[in-house]
Amino acid sequence: MAPDLPDKLLGIDIDGDDRSQQRSDESDDEEELVRLVLFTVGEHRLAVPVDDVRTTTDLPDELTPVPRTPSAVEGVTDLRGEITAVIDPSVHFPTADHGTTETDAGRDQLLVFDRGADDQSAAIRVHEVLDVESVPERNLLDADDVASREFETDLLEHPLISALAEQERRPTRRIGETVVSPTEGAESADAIGESDATSAAASVDEPQDREPVVVELTPVVTVDKLLLAAGPRS
Repeated sequence: MAPDLPDKLLGIDIDGDDRSQQRSDESDDEEELVRLVLFTVGEHRLAVPVDDVRTTTDLPDELTPVPRTPSAVEGVTDLRGEITAVIDPSVHFPTADHGTTETDAGRDQLLVFDRGADDQSAAIRVHEVLDVESVPERNLLDADDVASREFETDLLEHPLISALAEQERRPTRRIGETVVSPTEGAESADAIGESDATSAAASVDEPQDREPVVVELTPVVTVDKLLLAAGPRS
C-alpha cells in the first residue's frame, strides 16, 4: 500500500527522487534506491522505511489509557475509524530532559504505520517528521560497513536498529562566514546524547575551494521489532 503522506512531504520527496533518478540515469551503473521517512524523537534523528508508513497526523488532544499495557503504550485513539495504539518511542530511545512545555508537546505528530488487516493499528509519537528521502541501497550500512569506514559509533548495537543510512551533505554557508577546513581524513564525531539512539556525523576532507562534506549516519528502525518491544500484537 502506498503511504498516504501529506502532499508537502511527498512533494519534497518527489522532487528529490527526480533529481536522484536523473543522476542515476546519467551514471553507468543504476543503483537501487531505498525510500526512508526521517523524523526526530527528542534530540535523536531516526528513520523508518516509507513502505512501513501509512500516514502522518497531528497528535490528538487526548488519548484513552489502557490498563495493564506496557509502559511504551501511551493509550489508544480513534484514527479514521480505527482504534490505534499510540507508542512513545522515547521508552526505547531515551531523550534528555529539556523540560518539555505544553507548547512543545503540541507540536508532536503521529507517524502511523501500515499494518495488516488482522494486526493492531499502531502509531508512534514523534517530535517532527523531517522529510522523505531516497538513499542508495549500498548506503545502508551494517556493522561490517561501519567498521570498514572507520566510523566510531555503536549505534548498531541498539536492538531496534537494523542499519545506518549514510548521507553526504554540504553545510550551507552564510555570506561572509569563514569555513575552517577539517583535519586530514575522516573524523568521527561523538553521537549526540545516548549513543544507541541518535545520529552521528563525520567531516571529510575536501579541496580548499570546495565546502567540507558532512557525513550523516541516521539509524534505521525496524518497525516490527519496535512494535513487538512496545507490546501491540496481532
